[in-house]
Amino acid sequence: MNNLDDLFTAGGEKNENKSERSYNKEEWAAKKQQERTDAFELLDTATKEAVENCETFRDYLLVQSRFGRYSVSNALLIAYQNNEATYLADFETWKEKGVFVNRGEKAITLLEPGNEFTREDGTTGFSVNVKRMFDVSQTNSRRDYSRREPDERRVLKALIASSPCDIRMTNEPEGNVCARYVPKDDAIYIRQGLDGYDIFRSLSQEIVIANFAKDGFSREDCSFTAYCASYILCERSGFDTGDYNFEKAPDRFKEAEPKTIRGQLDKIRDSANEVSQDMRRVMEEQQKAKRSKDDGAR
Repeated sequence: MNNLDDLFTAGGEKNENKSERSYNKEEWAAKKQQERTDAFELLDTATKEAVENCETFRDYLLVQSRFGRYSVSNALLIAYQNNEATYLADFETWKEKGVFVNRGEKAITLLEPGNEFTREDGTTGFSVNVKRMFDVSQTNSRRDYSRREPDERRVLKALIASSPCDIRMTNEPEGNVCARYVPKDDAIYIRQGLDGYDIFRSLSQEIVIANFAKDGFSREDCSFTAYCASYILCERSGFDTGDYNFEKAPDRFKEAEPKTIRGQLDKIRDSANEVSQDMRRVMEEQQKAKRSKDDGAR
């Protein structure tokens, strides 16, 4: 069977575009405004559902781990519409890659920033456009975008190097705690003899807490955020996350408005991304040093 189905899909797109061009300016503006209204209503629904129970909350965090550069709003929309998505592109981008969207697939609605404009009060704002995306699973591509097993030592070295404070080994752990940031020493104490998973899980959480401490936040202020950020970092780095428990998560968002919920989720995303970016920078520097060493040995 050949890949000629796209001829029909492409034709449908052209017909739709022709129909859109037949609108007058007012009708076109009204159509786009309705699309935005529907998308924002969908976002509020997605936000509320994401924090309804521990499973939907975990689904959201999992999606955010895969789509680190996506906003919280778009990660929420993805989690609500297709929580197994791994790689998204619009119809034209897939086509440029030589990949075709399967017939009958429903697009995933996302939001993207539009043009800058000046409000009546003189302040600057940005319009928002609705974008239709398709996951790789909705196409004829066989490429696998799922996570890979981590290069454990390389990832751990990058995490350790990303710490904003000293990391000190200890033989005197506090109860069952594997690692602990101590503000008065500005240091993270970590138990000796841990395996790679326990090191990454506990240390990533304490690094986030240490980062918050630099801005004057206490452990109580940021422990939940750090726990969630650690989950995202574990997923992103390929470590098992089966032991994470989010049963109490819905209580933290009870009665909160969707916008407030998204604000709290922003802190989780930004905290995880800060550590990820530091780790990526370390690994890139290590790779450059290795290449220089290899070139010098030739």
